[in-house]
Amino acid sequence: MGAAKQECPGDLPLELTSFVGRKREVAEGKALLSRARAVTLVGPGGVGKTRLALRMAAEMRRAFPDGVRFVDLAQLREGDLLPFLVGEALEVQEQSGGDVTKALCRSLRGRQLLLILDNCEHVVDACAQLVNSVLRADPGVRVLATSRQRLGVTGEHVQPVSTLPVPAVNDEGPSRFAPTALAEFSAVALFAERAAAVTDFSLTEENWPTVVRLCRRLEGLPLAIELAAVRTRTMSAAEILRRLDDQFGLLESIDQATPSRHRTLLATVSDSYELCSPEERLLWARATIFAGPFELEAAEGICSDGRLPTGKVLDAVAGLVDKSVLTREELAGSVRFRLPDSLAQYGRQRLHEAGEEGEMTRRHRDWYLELVERMEGEWYGPKQLDWSRRMHRDHANLQVALANCLTAPTEGQAALRMTAAMVPWNMSGIFTEARLWLDRALALDSRPTPARARALRAHGIICAIQGDTATGHAALEECRDLARQVGDPFLEGFARGNLALAATREDPEEAGALAEEALTYPEYAQDPQACDAWLALVMVRSMRGEYEGAIAASEAILRRSAACGEISYRSWALVARAVADFGKGDQATAAAHAREAMEIKRQFGDTVGIGQAVMVLAWTALGSGDLERGCVLLGAHTRLRKSYDLSGGFLPWDAQTDQLAVRAQQGLGEDAFQRAIARGLEFDLEQTVGYALGLGEGPVTAKGGAVPSPLTRREEQVAELVAQGMSNKQIAHHLVVSQRTAEAHVEHILIKLGFTSRAQIASWYTRREPA
Repeated sequence: MGAAKQECPGDLPLELTSFVGRKREVAEGKALLSRARAVTLVGPGGVGKTRLALRMAAEMRRAFPDGVRFVDLAQLREGDLLPFLVGEALEVQEQSGGDVTKALCRSLRGRQLLLILDNCEHVVDACAQLVNSVLRADPGVRVLATSRQRLGVTGEHVQPVSTLPVPAVNDEGPSRFAPTALAEFSAVALFAERAAAVTDFSLTEENWPTVVRLCRRLEGLPLAIELAAVRTRTMSAAEILRRLDDQFGLLESIDQATPSRHRTLLATVSDSYELCSPEERLLWARATIFAGPFELEAAEGICSDGRLPTGKVLDAVAGLVDKSVLTREELAGSVRFRLPDSLAQYGRQRLHEAGEEGEMTRRHRDWYLELVERMEGEWYGPKQLDWSRRMHRDHANLQVALANCLTAPTEGQAALRMTAAMVPWNMSGIFTEARLWLDRALALDSRPTPARARALRAHGIICAIQGDTATGHAALEECRDLARQVGDPFLEGFARGNLALAATREDPEEAGALAEEALTYPEYAQDPQACDAWLALVMVRSMRGEYEGAIAASEAILRRSAACGEISYRSWALVARAVADFGKGDQATAAAHAREAMEIKRQFGDTVGIGQAVMVLAWTALGSGDLERGCVLLGAHTRLRKSYDLSGGFLPWDAQTDQLAVRAQQGLGEDAFQRAIARGLEFDLEQTVGYALGLGEGPVTAKGGAVPSPLTRREEQVAELVAQGMSNKQIAHHLVVSQRTAEAHVEHILIKLGFTSRAQIASWYTRREPA
């Protein structure tokens, strides 16, 4: 992703379970993790494994100089995508088309890092393979997993996660009421805390026995207690207990073999389901089709029908939020909803029983296909950045929709349409995954259709970016021939423009000719996407030393970009213009253009573009005599190339970089040169961008080793509470401020750090050294 990762692979889960009474388990887990490289927290759904893992990580972050990374796997539907998800969390992307797991392992060498894999049970085999590879990569890496079963990894240590303690019950009833006992009996404390959050409930000598019996009935299972406590809005503790007794009797009469704790949770969830309105039950079941968080618009588009009219979806969502079935998240102005995993499993069973799985799968696929085609149609316009952020937020749902498109040959055209439509966004840096989907779609349906032609164009340019020019050239030529066959002159010109880009590294003369030829197609030349051909001309002319011509071509891109309101092509034009400026000897102008390009690239999460901007800024620093800064940037650029595998591609500037590095080495001397390079190699992506833009000096070597923070003291407090998993409401209560004030602090943090999710705040906070 970009300087600020656009979207972590799964936000920190806003679980219903509060962190109560886990000090002993935290201490045991920390001790275990201090001596074992792979630890799995094992327990039933709803027992609080995620919160336990997060608390352990928060308290141990000083032991991991390279940080803590959290990966939520609940949204993952295909084990093959696990390396991509982990790669996003580790800021490692294999862009050249190679093995993603190997790229992850290469990036981990020499690092001391904790990787948290949450909700592993449905992809255990894939997790085991990845963890074994990661642990072999470097002894400084440790893995903390949460699962309902062990992973079976070599050297794995398992820590069972228990339920919360409840007072004993004797013949006379529960232990005598004593408020001080809450510190010991955290199940009761949890019920009291959550009930007080939704009503004026408080523990008294009169209700103490009932609450104790209720918590014992729920076996101290945190999620079940949370769900029961929410019902104090409308029922007394005695009424809740009575309903649960009825549910247990029903469950036990059905299946005596079900484990007790599973019956406990099932009874509680079943009771919550029965208390829902018919519309809420329908939405609960149908919302399980989503992978991770979803927006109201998606719920209305996919889940509504005659039984659940579109106008009723909002009320059903609000009702499920009130009942703590759905959790609400508001990040950077976007409100999204999530089903906790245990509740989603129950809903999926209801969906299966209703016979609606196939229909919901189809509707989900169709809705996201329409969404990406709408994105493609509006991409080259003023909404481009908004679309990029939305695609990042919906990445997990897009993966599921693509997988559903690839289930049968009859879905081949939908698969081709979707993979082709997503490519403008994929060009922000999601190359290897995009190529995986394109490979599958093109193999599924080989009919000579416009959809195949567009997918071939996408496949060709991605292969060229990855340095696989032979495959890319073949795909683009097939696209050109097929475009001619189906009578699409725009696509034919498009194919030639991209062939020009693909040829820039190996045959600049051919690239220039192809670009000029592409611009003779009026349908293509008048479209914003003709900027591909102009970009090829900028690079070719710079390579020839025709810098004025290169600048003229870059100006043509900037005019087209400004005319339609898009900024992605603008950023590439600025990078290419900076190269030409440098060639003319105008270091200051080149640096200004490179910095402007980087500001745009970081918003898209375009690591390839960021890498190119860093490269030009290294040139300008070296060219203007600031050898130490230039070498630091060279080191940072090298780190980016390794972490994101930016070694392929059609940008032919390696020789220039190497020549400048040799001169800098001679000018600084070997020791100073190596120190500067080593300093840059320590920068992560955020620090690289900050240093390149002059916003910070990267990792500080002064006493304390603290990384400077752009946040105020109060915002630092809020970031710490976000890292602890607190909601905005909980933060407001903790800091004694209004919820709106807490929300404003979180939004300011997101803006300052360039983030789009709470997960990114938590990851940023836990991996930096405390100030």
